[in-house]
Amino acid sequence: MRRSPMRRNLLLVGALGFKLLDGQALPPEQKQKVDDAVPAKAAAKPGSPRRLLVSNLAMRDGHPWRGSSYATNPAGNYAIREMGKRTGAYEAVFSDDIEMFRPDRIKQFDALCFLNTGGVLFEDPELKESLLAFIAGGKGFVGIHDAIATFVQYPKYDQWPPFGQMLGATENGGHPWDGESMTVKVEDPASPLNAVFHGEEFQIADQAFQFQEPALRDHLHVLLSIDVEKTGFSPKHRILPVRMADKDFPVTWIRAYEKGRVFYSSLGHGAPVFWNALLLEHFLAGIQYALGDLKADSTPSASLPAAKK
Repeated sequence: MRRSPMRRNLLLVGALGFKLLDGQALPPEQKQKVDDAVPAKAAAKPGSPRRLLVSNLAMRDGHPWRGSSYATNPAGNYAIREMGKRTGAYEAVFSDDIEMFRPDRIKQFDALCFLNTGGVLFEDPELKESLLAFIAGGKGFVGIHDAIATFVQYPKYDQWPPFGQMLGATENGGHPWDGESMTVKVEDPASPLNAVFHGEEFQIADQAFQFQEPALRDHLHVLLSIDVEKTGFSPKHRILPVRMADKDFPVTWIRAYEKGRVFYSSLGHGAPVFWNALLLEHFLAGIQYALGDLKADSTPSASLPAAKK
């Protein structure tokens, strides 16, 4: 049997709440905030019992790495666990063991969630093929924040191309907004993933990514985006030329990947995202979309009737 040197699991520790084995814990006051924000009901009834594999693994130069989003993971993990548990939408299983991606082990899950993963998680060709085949074959993928920076080789920002193609975009411009307040607009009010917003824009202070591909909406069904007119940007934000040209900064999207489903949100750098009741309901809907229980139109935004007017 092949064994990984990077095996780490999660456990619950009494009054401290959700805790990683390496000692990082969710403070009681944060746990209460998450508890108060978790949705009481799922958007869709599961077609069968669902299992979601959640990973926080981040690697750099072949070693586990604690990036700037690391401290957010206990709140994010706890929120994801409790949303599934309380609504009955899914069972969350937490592991950073790369052996979980072997074909005979990954098949027990309905979707994967990469929560603030980053860097090159593994080089093993079988694992890479298994990961993409899992999604392409009809399962789901959920990416939160740093998931977009996964399988990226630093400092050149060289990403394993098939992963970026699956996810729908690649980042190569840092964070044009990093903790500043941003105005986020609802791009598709009719989507069940956006039902919680009732078509109304909102403000949030978090870390934003920008993506390097041209014409993003040709292959993404954009759900939320940054309203640059209301948020504002300037040369100090280090905007990529392609984004200066189209001023398009998607925040959340869905897309089809062969027979599978992808949900990605760039929000989730800061822990307060995971006790924001509106965003948790949005994330839960995205997870249910990836699991296959919540039906939603994933037609690329540029191909929708409204875009052709």
